Amino acid sequence: MVQRIEAILGTTITEYTPNAIKFQGLSLETLQQIIAEGYTQLSAHFNAAPSVGSFIEFGQRCQRNGVTASFDGIAFPDEESPNLVVDAITLIGVKDLDFAGGFVRFVWGCDEIEISSQKLYAWWD
Repeated sequence: MVQRIEAILGTTITEYTPNAIKFQGLSLETLQQIIAEGYTQLSAHFNAAPSVGSFIEFGQRCQRNGVTASFDGIAFPDEESPNLVVDAITLIGVKDLDFAGGFVRFVWGCDEIEISSQKLYAWWD
């Protein structure tokens, strides 16, 4: 199971993150695959961050609007109860200020937010 989630995420457990896998830039499709394969649940969340299911729903909304969403987080590949959580989101291709406002509402309460003409980013500690 550990090797499979490492292969899906394209990264491995490192000394920096013992027993966990930090990942960056995960696509919506890969996040949906991880749910389908049972490596996490829609209700899983990290601290005050939205649930994985909420990230998927917002990512689908992004996709419908021509915006690319990517996700960062941590996977805990425990053999008995694997869990993956998302703690950051990056959006590329936002051209609509109303959509940017929707992003701000979605990430309300995050610990860090970056809004620029290049990308929208939010992170939870």
